[in-house]
Amino acid sequence: MGDAKEEEEWPRCVGCGRRVKTLYVQYSPGNIRLMKCDTCNAVADPYIECEFMIILIDLILHKTRAYHHLLFNKLRIYSSLDKGVLVLSILLHIVLDAFRISFSRGNKADGDSSISTFSAILNCGKVLSDALLGNIVFMAMLLLEVQLILKLSFDTRRYLEYL
Repeated sequence: MGDAKEEEEWPRCVGCGRRVKTLYVQYSPGNIRLMKCDTCNAVADPYIECEFMIILIDLILHKTRAYHHLLFNKLRIYSSLDKGVLVLSILLHIVLDAFRISFSRGNKADGDSSISTFSAILNCGKVLSDALLGNIVFMAMLLLEVQLILKLSFDTRRYLEYL
C-alpha cells in the first residue's frame, strides 16, 4: 500500500503520461543524463534541460508536452511554497471575479449616496458569494473531469496515426 502512494509522487513521461521513477541521473553538478520512458522509449521529459523562455514559447504554441512538463513534473502542489502561491492565486481570482460581477450588474443607485451601509454590505456579500459559488462549481467540475481523464488507461500512441 505504501508503494502505491510512493508511485503517485513519481514524475510522468511528457509523451505518453505514464509514471517514471526518475527523469534524469545527475553524475556531477553540470552533467546529467535524461532517462527514457519504459513505455514509449522516448526521453521522459526533455524540457528539464530547457530554459524557461523556451518552455513559455512552447506553452504559447499549445504544445502538449510543455503543458505535461509544467503540470506533472514542475508543479508540486504538496510543497509549502506552491501551496501559498496557489492559495493567493485563488483569492485574487475570486476578488477579481467579484469585481467583474459587480461591474457587470451596473450601478443601480446612479450616484445616490443615500444607500445605507447595511445595504452596501449586503450587496457586497451577495456579489462575493455569487463569485465564490460560481468558482467552486466550476473548479469542482474541472477537477472531476481531470480525475476521470487521468484514471482512464488509454494508449496515446495509437491516436497519433490519425493526426
